[in-house]
Parts: sequence; C-alpha cells; structure tokens
Amino acid sequence: MTAPSGTMSRAACFACGLVLSLALAAPPLGAQTAEAGDPAVRLELARRYHEGRGVVQNFTRAAEIFAPLAEAGNAEAQNALGRYHHEGLGVPKDRAAALDWLGLAARSGVPQYLFDHAVVLEQDGTPEELAQAAALYARAAEAGLEEAAISLGLLYQEGRGVAQDYARARALYEGPAAAGSARAQNNLGLLYVRGSGVPQDYARAAELFNAAAAQGMRRAMYNLGVLYENGFGVATDEAKAHELYRMAGNGETGAGPGFVYDARLAPPPADEAGLARLQQAARAGDPVAAFQLGWLLVQGDPVTPQALASARQLFSLSAARGYPPAMANLAQLYVLGRGVPQDYVEALVWLLLAGTAAFPEATAMSAALQAQMTPGQIAEAQQLAEARWQAGRP
Repeated sequence: MTAPSGTMSRAACFACGLVLSLALAAPPLGAQTAEAGDPAVRLELARRYHEGRGVVQNFTRAAEIFAPLAEAGNAEAQNALGRYHHEGLGVPKDRAAALDWLGLAARSGVPQYLFDHAVVLEQDGTPEELAQAAALYARAAEAGLEEAAISLGLLYQEGRGVAQDYARARALYEGPAAAGSARAQNNLGLLYVRGSGVPQDYARAAELFNAAAAQGMRRAMYNLGVLYENGFGVATDEAKAHELYRMAGNGETGAGPGFVYDARLAPPPADEAGLARLQQAARAGDPVAAFQLGWLLVQGDPVTPQALASARQLFSLSAARGYPPAMANLAQLYVLGRGVPQDYVEALVWLLLAGTAAFPEATAMSAALQAQMTPGQIAEAQQLAEARWQAGRP
C-alpha cells in the first residue's frame, strides 16, 4: 500500500492528537437540554447518538430520544424505532413492533421508509405480507430508489408475492446494474447463467459477476469462481477459481488488509536516518510517529508475528493519546486477530471512539463490523466505549 500524499508538520499533528484526546472527555452537545428542548433539537441529538457523530454511538440512548418523537408522529423517528425493533438494537427485538412503527413511517410516502417497511414484511412474511412488500417496493422503485427495484426484481425472479416473471426481473435489474449496483449485477448474471428471461450467455454472466466481485461481493466471487472452474464463458482456470473461492469464503476483496493511513500526513520516511528519527519520536511518546511506525510494520509481506506485536504496541500508544487513525488500525488488528486474540467487541470499542473525532474511515469500518456482530455484542461495545469516553481516556 502506498501512503497518500499530503503534508502536515509533526508538531501540528501532535497538537491535533492532544485536542482529540481532550475532545473525548467533552460532554455531548445539547445532551443536558435535549429532553426539554424543541423537537428539532431532540431529533438531531438522536441522530448523533445513532451515527456516533460527536458522541459515542449508542442505540439505546438514541431509541430513548426517538421514542417520544415517534409517538408525536415524526416519521423519521418512527422509521428509526421500527428498524431498531427489527434488528434488536437498543430495544428488544420485536417483529410486530417493528412493523407497526415502520408502517406508520411509510405513510409519509418517503421512498426509503417504504423500502424499510417492505424489507421487514418480506422476511418470514406470509403470502399476504409478501404481496404488501411487493407493492411497497414498487412504489419506492417508481420514486427512484434502486435498492427497491432490485428487491422487487428478486420477488419476480422467485415468484414470491407476485407471479414469477423473469423478463420483469431482468428489466428491474438492468438499470441498477448499469449504474454499478453489485447486487443487481450478481442477480442479472444469474439470469444469464440460467437462461431465465434472457438467452443463456455465460460470457455476459462472467462480465457481470466480475463487476460485482470487484466491489467485494462475496456471492459474486463464488459465482465467478464456478465459471472459471468449469470454463463457462471464460477460459478454464482452476487456480483463479480456487482463489475466488478463498476470497469469497474469507470475505476478502483483494484490496489489502484494511489498515488506514492518515491522508493529512506526508508518507513515512524510507531512509535509515528518517526511520531512526521516527523511532526516537515514538519512544518519546509522539502519537503520530508511533502511528507511522505501526503502519509501516503492518505493510510487510509477510507480516511476522514480531512485527504484529510491535505494531500493536505502537498503535496502542498512539490510540491512548487520542489519535483516531491509530484507534482504527488497532481495531483492525482485533478484527483480524493478528497480534491479539480476535475480539469484535474490543475492535468496535476503538472504532466508536475514533468515530467521536469524526474520522470517516472509522465510521465506515464500524458499519461494516457491526454487520457481522450480534445486537448484544454491539450493545456491550457501545457501553464500554461510552464508559471510556466519559472517563476521558481511550
């Protein structure tokens, strides 16, 4: 991985780290007046707890603030509570409650709310609920929501809630696929493999699977591997097929291990004298120097156990000083179980703390990790992060 270009003095970055460390102890803006404030203030605070923007992400707290707003008829709050009940985040998992709140929100006609209601109706839905889901997807798709068009296409492809119609499914997939949707590309590729609603065309299927796989879609990687293993639409290549199967099974995208660099920094020095200065600064407690040394260590090929142990120590030193990129990379070590035992809860704690400093990479990493965790694990991580944040120490 090549370090991004950009410049910022070591002193400036060190000062930035100190500011971020202090920010971790600051009380959330508006928290003391949210209960008595106007609805717009309460709604914004709930959003911030939901997103982890300026505060540690906390679904329980967000749900508490959303609840009276939802009771008062706010569609955004109703939708949020419905999704929380569907996933069991911050509130008990309750399909009936989820459908009630999502149904109320959908009355607003907002395409995303129509889609969210349809998603829950579709999952474990009765025939009547599947028909309702199809109707909601259709309304959202007509309003321009691509994900709704894809979901409706899948119902037509499988004949659930609507009469099976491969041609209709193809038509619904084509627009989103052309726009770059990996989900639509994979589904359309399957139609070409099977010759459902289109002439069978393995070469076209391979193109579509490849486009989706390039975006990290595991199912598309597997499907493309099947084509390579059997020589359907592509030259037979068992090595390529096995690599695709491995990537699909491990959730790998071929884009590297996911360690981040700070785009504000110049690339770390490559000469011996520069590295010696960096090591001296890290030993003196400079969080940026420690981060850069840790980043260099995890870029090795291969990365030795000794290098991972040293990287963990360096990222930990930097993270303890409040430096968000180091927090994100320490989290990644816990996600991968490299240099430390694999621990998704501890990883999420660090990502949530990094997110309070508005580090966008941490926010994206947090969302991806939460998709692999249980509601209980997420709640535990949020509670731990909140405790550390309130104590003013990462």
